[in-house]
Amino acid sequence: MNPVIVIEKPSELDALVEKLAATRYIAIDTESNSFYAYFERICLLQLSTEQEDYILDPLELEDLQPLAKIFMDPGIEKIFHAAVNDVLGLKRDYRFSINNVFDTAIAAKLLGYKQLGLAKLLQEHFGVVLNKKWQRHNWGKRPLEPEQLDYARMDTHYLITLRHILAENLKARELWEAARESCVKITEQAVQEKTFRPESFIQISGARNLDPTGKRILKALYLYREHEAQRRNRAPFRVLSNDTLLRLAHQRPKNVSDFSKIKGIPRNYHNGRGAQNLLELIRKIEGHASR
Repeated sequence: MNPVIVIEKPSELDALVEKLAATRYIAIDTESNSFYAYFERICLLQLSTEQEDYILDPLELEDLQPLAKIFMDPGIEKIFHAAVNDVLGLKRDYRFSINNVFDTAIAAKLLGYKQLGLAKLLQEHFGVVLNKKWQRHNWGKRPLEPEQLDYARMDTHYLITLRHILAENLKARELWEAARESCVKITEQAVQEKTFRPESFIQISGARNLDPTGKRILKALYLYREHEAQRRNRAPFRVLSNDTLLRLAHQRPKNVSDFSKIKGIPRNYHNGRGAQNLLELIRKIEGHASR
């Protein structure tokens, strides 16, 4: 296996685009920070040809527009595994128009594989066991460790060969056109703007069991969390989990010192402004309820 090639400079990207324009197949994967940030973005882009593995760092490059013609080119097949999130992320962040996609997950499903995850397919066909250590990593963090780069490249390194195996079986079983139609539908999907629905607080497990005041408190906490998540660009559950919101609505702390007794409250809410904001919110709703 050749060393992975990391692309961090515009000149390196231009040279890569020239190489990609001359190839027929490109395996593609992305890593994002959706598990950590409110405003998700692609933080790593992995590309493999039949000869080399490349990792592009969008946080260093910033402008990936030279790749637009590659993604648009119908003569170059873009191979993904479970393509939807990757394709929508590339459309959202870079406005790429993406043509000629092959999704190995769709192919595996049509062929009747029971395990559709990439790790299982690679193990079955190549005897490769993927390291899951970095699966939930915050890919927005820098610098990138060599071990992270080795992990990331494996998501695309075998993908072209896997595609050839699956494509041969699809054709043999007259499923090729069905696979192509499903893949075209992926490229046609539009990016949906992120929306917040205040009334969704009632979907939190246990919310319907609260009394009317508890439900009003929970809704207010739900709105507060959303505002904080956007302000701090953090995934909402990393601000306050659903379970913690429910405990606050149920237990209704009376003073700041009570926050340290509630399971799941982050330490920065044990005292200080965060705890005070929540306390004022709860008191306000309790005050309205007692009138």
